This record gives sequence, C-alpha cells and structure tokens, in this order.
Amino acid sequence: MPLHQPIRSTRRTSRQQSFLALGSLLALTATPLMAAENPGAHEHGSAVLQMAVEENRIDLMFTSPAYNLAGFEHEARTDEQKARLEEVRQWLETTALVDTDSRGCRVTAASVQLGEEMEDHHDHHDDHHGHEDDHEEATHREYDVSQQLECEGMEASQELESALMDRFEDLEELTIEWVSPSGQGSARLTSSNRAFTINN
Repeated sequence: MPLHQPIRSTRRTSRQQSFLALGSLLALTATPLMAAENPGAHEHGSAVLQMAVEENRIDLMFTSPAYNLAGFEHEARTDEQKARLEEVRQWLETTALVDTDSRGCRVTAASVQLGEEMEDHHDHHDDHHGHEDDHEEATHREYDVSQQLECEGMEASQELESALMDRFEDLEELTIEWVSPSGQGSARLTSSNRAFTINN
C-alpha cells in the first residue's frame, strides 16, 4: 500500500519521490541503530519515530502500537471508540510530530494507516496497564504514520521537540532515529525529556 495518498500537483509528486528516496536512505543507514533498539517489538508505552532531514525539510515515519494513541487495539465497537479513532487520525494528519521551539514546522503531506488486528500467538502475561480483557491482550494493532514537514528557521544545529507525549499519555517512551547530510543519530524521549538536537 502506498505511503501517501495520491497527490495531484507535479511539485508534490516530486517531493513524494524525494521522501521515498530519503526513506530508503534512512532504512539503510539507520540499520545498526534499529537493530540495537529493536523498534519492531510491539510494546505498549513505546514507539519509534524515524526522520530524514534535509535543509528545511523533514520526512518522517512514526510507528506505534494503537493502544498508545487510541487506548485500545481491537476494532472500534462503540460510537465513542469510533470517534476516538477519527480524532486520533485527524490529529496525526494535521499536527507536526516534531517541531522547532518557535513552532516553525508545518505539515505539507501526511498519511495515517491503522493496521488490521493481529493475534498474538505467544504467551502474553503483560499486565502493564491492568485493564485489557483477554481478547485485547491477544490482539496487536499498530499505527503507521508518514509526514512531510517544512520547517522555517532550521539551523545547522537545531533542537526539536515532539508533542506526541503531551497529546497521548499512554506513550511513555519515544525512540527517535534520524539521518541528515551531516550524519545520523538517535535519542530517547520520555515524559521528563521531550527535546533532542540534530545536526543538519
């Protein structure tokens, strides 16, 4: 399935191709970091944000268990749960997942994918949140989000922060991985440490 919804203008199509190229670069250069952090593990409370930075543009990919954002991972069963999923989708599509301290980043393209339910075939004894029923304990579902950002005033060494943990209280730890023209790096954000610095 494409990372982005169809975009009509030539400029955005070109930018989309650029994003895919940068995404491929990120996947190749960040492999040692990814292997060390094991971002593929489905762990409630944790998520991964990967970024490719070039001048004033940031292309990013965010992956998180649905529980961190919606509070549940099963198919929406009530009107309240359906409204919650729509609220989460709209926020992820319109809010820059990273931003400068001057709030200079704006979303120029975005895609939000909520995966299908997947059964957990392993013994699942994690009672981290203490209020999921047996069906939910045996279900995994993830959000995959991509964004393109234009950020005014990006400097050679730029401190960025993320609003994700302010918005979603069940997200306790966010692993950031990035590549830029000057190299690559990583950071781990928590509720008490929500900023990080990259070299652009």
